[in-house]
Amino acid sequence: MSEGIDRDRFKRQQRNLARKQRGRRWILLIASVLAVIVAGTLAYRWFKGQRAERFAAAGDALVAADKWNDAAVQYRVALQLDPSNYHGLSGAARLASKAERPEALELWQKVLALPQCTIRDREDYAELLIKTNRLNLAEKAIDPLLKDNPDTKALQLAARYARKIGDNVKAGEYLRIASKRAPDDDAPRFQLAEVLAQSTDAADQAEARKILWELAARANLYKKAAVEALGAAPELTTDERKRLLQELMALTPKTAKDDLLAADMRVQLQPDEAARIYREEVERWRNGQSQELLDLARWLNAHQQPELVLSTFPVERTLEDNQLLLARLDALATLQRWNDIDGVLNRTDVTLDPSVIESFRARTALERNANLDAEVHWNHAISLAGSDPYKLRFVANFAEQSRATAAALKAYEQLARFPEHADFAYRGTQRVSQRSGDTAAQRAAMSKISARAPEDPNAADQLAYLSLLLGEDVDQNFAVAKKLAEQYPNRLSYRVTTALGYLRQHDPASALAQFKGPVSIDWKRTLPAWRAVYAAALFASDRNDEARTIIATISRDRLNPQERELIESPQRSN
Repeated sequence: MSEGIDRDRFKRQQRNLARKQRGRRWILLIASVLAVIVAGTLAYRWFKGQRAERFAAAGDALVAADKWNDAAVQYRVALQLDPSNYHGLSGAARLASKAERPEALELWQKVLALPQCTIRDREDYAELLIKTNRLNLAEKAIDPLLKDNPDTKALQLAARYARKIGDNVKAGEYLRIASKRAPDDDAPRFQLAEVLAQSTDAADQAEARKILWELAARANLYKKAAVEALGAAPELTTDERKRLLQELMALTPKTAKDDLLAADMRVQLQPDEAARIYREEVERWRNGQSQELLDLARWLNAHQQPELVLSTFPVERTLEDNQLLLARLDALATLQRWNDIDGVLNRTDVTLDPSVIESFRARTALERNANLDAEVHWNHAISLAGSDPYKLRFVANFAEQSRATAAALKAYEQLARFPEHADFAYRGTQRVSQRSGDTAAQRAAMSKISARAPEDPNAADQLAYLSLLLGEDVDQNFAVAKKLAEQYPNRLSYRVTTALGYLRQHDPASALAQFKGPVSIDWKRTLPAWRAVYAAALFASDRNDEARTIIATISRDRLNPQERELIESPQRSN
């Protein structure tokens, strides 16, 4: 009996052992399958990653060959294969930045979230933010770059940001540091010269010219730019003009632009020989390439030589190049030969865009005091250009240059409907309104600019200034002005706005205090509007003689009605 029990126990043990072995086999089988799946997944991801890398590299090569559309396709495929591929994301972000595409910001933010993100990536991201006026984000991107031994590019970016917010003093400081850290890099030195040249301080301007002369004396990338910048510099001495002429003559290869700039120097040095110099330039370049001919025609027009333009470029020749034809039409307009302009525009072989033709017809009607005809032509030009923002830009700018205020405002209003051109349109509206003295229209345009660029302190300051001039929302705009002046104490324009706010609050002492600082203000070099606010503060503080001295330097036609009222009301009460 015991033997039977032992046999049963043995059988049960064998069955249990068999079940355990089968369980182990299943576990091993499942584990093997899972391992195969995991390995396959990893291998597939690796394979996709490698393919993504190849597509991204192909994108890089196409960008280098200036085939941007093809490169975008390669980057897109790379990111479809691997959405977090660093190479594909950074390449796509740089391409989108170059092409000024709206998706660039999002792409850069994805790059910055990756562990592979480099200092160069952060700098390129900051550069995009500055370029697109996202100044608050730019400040946050630049600050970390400056904390840990910043390189030259980081310092240059900081300088660009400072210039954007109007702090040229800080920009100069960053560029001086960059110049010292990279003495062989002429880029920050050239940029420093640009900043100093914008200063109202004579010493800064002299230093700018000194830097430009040093760059002009060296055979490097910035030699030509420095020479051209010196050509536009004011207050050059006779010796400096002679030296600059030698530098221009020595440039190789010499372009028509360089030669014409040298001719400018010769005219300044020998004004009695101007007619001869003009003829020599005509003989030298009259058979040049298209761009050279255009440079020559525009140069002659700039020097008020319309007769030479007409004799050098007969109408038959200009019909081959619309830009050259426009230069000829400008020369005819200078001579007020409106019938001749009509004759050209009526030719059947003129290939100018209809909106351009209508713009010229409007201008000729305006010059003949045929205002109703001019209005009809302006409206027709705007209508013809209506679906093309670039044509609208031409019509708006042409109307602005022709002093056709209503037409220019209408064209800019049409242009503002295209989001990518809205900033340009609002700036144009503000400029035209300012010239016409319509402060309310100017403020409306600036309000739209500020709304589109809420991070731009310059836009906020301009909006506050115009609002305070009109007496609108005084408390709110005064608070904005004070905050900006406290944040950027070296920015005189912000302090002028704050002073105007204090005047609106009937606090002349605080208004006058805004003009006190460590550096004295050379008022003759400031904007007339700023002098008007300063004079108003002086009047309100019973410093009438000083106020009248300042007012004597102001051209009234450069003030809008509200600014004129600031300096006229006190005088009427005395």
